[in-house]
Amino acid sequence: MYTIILIDDEDEVREGIKRKTDWAACGFQLVGDFDNGRDAYEAVERLQPDAVITDICMPFMDGLQLTSLISANYRDIKVVIVTGYEDFEYAKQAIKLKVKDYLLKPINATEFTEFLRKLRGELDEERLQREDVSFLRRQFHESMPLLKERFLERLVTSRILEAEIERKFQMFGLSLSGPGYMVLALDIDEFHREAYNDQAAEEELLRFAAYNILHEIAEKEQGGIVFRTRDDKLIALLSGDLPQIELTCQTLAEHVRHSIEKYLNMTVTMGIGRTYGQLRDLPKSYQEAISALDYRFLLGKNRIISIGDMEFGRSLDHLNYTHMEKRLISAIKTGDQAVVTQTVCEWINEMKKAGCLMDRCYGKMNKLLVALMNVLEETGYDEANVLGDHSFAELYGKKTLDDMRLWLEALCLELVEVLTEKRIKVSQAQMEAAVAYIHEHYADEQLSLQQVCNQIYMSMSYFSALFKPHTGMTFVEYVTRHRLEKAKEMLVASQLKTYELAAKVGYNDPQYFSVIFKRNTGMTPKEFRAVHKGPLSL
Repeated sequence: MYTIILIDDEDEVREGIKRKTDWAACGFQLVGDFDNGRDAYEAVERLQPDAVITDICMPFMDGLQLTSLISANYRDIKVVIVTGYEDFEYAKQAIKLKVKDYLLKPINATEFTEFLRKLRGELDEERLQREDVSFLRRQFHESMPLLKERFLERLVTSRILEAEIERKFQMFGLSLSGPGYMVLALDIDEFHREAYNDQAAEEELLRFAAYNILHEIAEKEQGGIVFRTRDDKLIALLSGDLPQIELTCQTLAEHVRHSIEKYLNMTVTMGIGRTYGQLRDLPKSYQEAISALDYRFLLGKNRIISIGDMEFGRSLDHLNYTHMEKRLISAIKTGDQAVVTQTVCEWINEMKKAGCLMDRCYGKMNKLLVALMNVLEETGYDEANVLGDHSFAELYGKKTLDDMRLWLEALCLELVEVLTEKRIKVSQAQMEAAVAYIHEHYADEQLSLQQVCNQIYMSMSYFSALFKPHTGMTFVEYVTRHRLEKAKEMLVASQLKTYELAAKVGYNDPQYFSVIFKRNTGMTPKEFRAVHKGPLSL
């Protein structure tokens, strides 16, 4: 059964539709009804229904504004416009916003029921197309040729001459317009645990289905390039104007994550590299996107992780790590002390078994120390008291591999603490800066999550993950509470009229301000002022 939301500012119309429609028989569950667009959009963010039926002319936010927001942020939600206005201009705007249909009042119950059944049929067809195994198998056999995929993997892992890039792009029909270029890497968190006759084949099919969703959204809709690496990660190469490409990439990633979870019933984590101005710098963004995936251990599954949120200094160079070095550095970055200890022990034991000569052991350790120093520098840590010239002197003071193991393990665990403390301090400072910015700009009605994130140079998804633990509230809840606290102070300390006061706390619509104020305090602004004659204790 699909979920649906109904919005109409006329109570009689809304109640009539609710009463006369057998929602369950049509395949729907009505999960909410609202009399204005603002409340409806908050519900859309919370409930993420399959369909929305909305009037056009409503207070606070009209149906077209609501549709525009839904279209931009929730690509799978079907929007149906229901209105008594037979103005063709409305219809044209609705078509531009990809509205599913346009119905006129008064609504005939029989026709409306038939429309819902038709809508359910279309939703069923879309879901079957996503889930149908035979459909996915046909597309799997028609996937991108291996030669094209191997070229794209070379493009992001090594330096290729611009002339060869241009020639191969033309050969494979590829295009990235620029001027900014960045990489998104997708990794499946885990597959279903059901028992299948051929588990490997089923996992391969689900991996291809995830590729299909990423391909549809990133390549067909955004003009990017999507391919699969030999270690089964899915990669999207994106280009566009600066700095808009970064917001586009975040929005696209969220659409992909949501669609895979909804249609395939599994979660993925995505890493996003930094933006570069040259196509030949894609390997840097790719390495950063892969590095961002390592932070899944720290942040958890089902995440969108931007390297800019996790590492605070210069961008990563393409380092030719050995397998052990990669594993150790990944564990240090993500704070996995057990893996640090295990990796150091395995590395030392490997050198013991190989009968590695002392000079070669010192050489390998020197290489590792340089790599660890690079980690500190890349994450923005400038202090030399953890790793410096003294470390090399200490190394040569170790006369056995066992001494080296104990010293190296202690050093790496100290690095874990240093980077963890650094990340906490930076995140704390960013959250404090965000709160200060909100306090300074709360009177601006246009104050938005994106505006605050731009101010502190943080992605919206990572900001949301940090802000609620820091304040105990979501961004919208915190802004609303701060505005209302300021409004309470003004109501007691001044004689401002309600519309004047509303404008000073970020609400240009005094009627909406009164609705929000009463919803949160249980009183109208006038009633609150009458009750609180004396000094207000906050």
